[in-house]
Amino acid sequence: MSLYRLWAILYKEFRHIYRDKRTLFLVTLSPAIVLLTFSYLFALEVQNVRIAVWDLDQTALSRRYIASITSDGKLIRTGTVSDYAGIYAALQSGAIHVAVIIPPNFETRLLAGDRVPLQAVADGSDSVTASQTVGGLRQRTYAFEQQNNFGVNAGSALIRVETQAWYNRELNSTLSMVPGLLPIAMILPSLAIALALTREKELGSFETLATTPIHATEYLLGKLIPYVVFGLISALVAIAVAIFWFHVPLRGSLIDLLVFITLYLLASLGESLLIAGFLTSQGTAMRIIMLIFFIPSFFMAGIILPIDTRSGPAQIASFFLPATQFVQMTRGVFLKGMDLPALAIQSLYLLGLGIVPLVLSVLTFRKQVD
Repeated sequence: MSLYRLWAILYKEFRHIYRDKRTLFLVTLSPAIVLLTFSYLFALEVQNVRIAVWDLDQTALSRRYIASITSDGKLIRTGTVSDYAGIYAALQSGAIHVAVIIPPNFETRLLAGDRVPLQAVADGSDSVTASQTVGGLRQRTYAFEQQNNFGVNAGSALIRVETQAWYNRELNSTLSMVPGLLPIAMILPSLAIALALTREKELGSFETLATTPIHATEYLLGKLIPYVVFGLISALVAIAVAIFWFHVPLRGSLIDLLVFITLYLLASLGESLLIAGFLTSQGTAMRIIMLIFFIPSFFMAGIILPIDTRSGPAQIASFFLPATQFVQMTRGVFLKGMDLPALAIQSLYLLGLGIVPLVLSVLTFRKQVD
């Protein structure tokens, strides 16, 4: 690989982005604008909520209660915890959305007609899921009481669901949605690089490059690196909007967040490079990138709704979406104070999603014009 030829492509691409005001806007300011706009919009019904149970009663009635609240499949029991440390670890890692704690003497007190407090600890970093799950848990608890005729003589419900939200105590939807939408906003540099590649084919400038001794690695890295750099600039603007406009607390490290953003850009840009290599028009590139990344990321990456773990197609789609891991990273750093070691698995996943498409792009690169 020639560093001289790589520098020539880098210089050309930086200069192109700077001189093309539409591209410059797309890769610098547009993510912040998209984040600002979309953060006010979304609230949908939540399903496929993962819960863990800490059953301190261990009676037939407590087990019947658990079966009752999970019977419709919207609340999915994924594990058992035995202390608050286990709840903390499960909530921080995203393994569960809510932990339900059944107190001792649950059966004895209910059968005696006494009121029983039941605790639900929710992951407030996903406020939409948390608030709707808590509301649904209260409805299911009331239905359980009615089915078993508890509280008939008391004239009111005997089981009182006491809730506690960690990481976002007031369940402020803005604090949850803004970090969650950052991956959507950061898709725009991927769209820009796909348009840049297909533009060269449309305008005929790729024909000139095809006659030079430029190698695939030099050409693709020369395209990739400037968009990573401008993507980081746009990310800083978007982060400033999140912190100073929406007042989202940044409890983790800004350096760690920028590392995660770099990995996300590498993954999304790498996949865009691979896709754009097979396209010849900007219109087609825009539609495909929007169809593959933009729209599915809203509904399949856990930004608004939990990922449907029971649906094979949904799981496959979320597997290839960089936003699936990046949502956990942004909410983890902003609201949970998570760092690089805590998110190492997600980081390696994004690194793989970036390197594999980039290698495939190099292998499939052809200096030919159809």
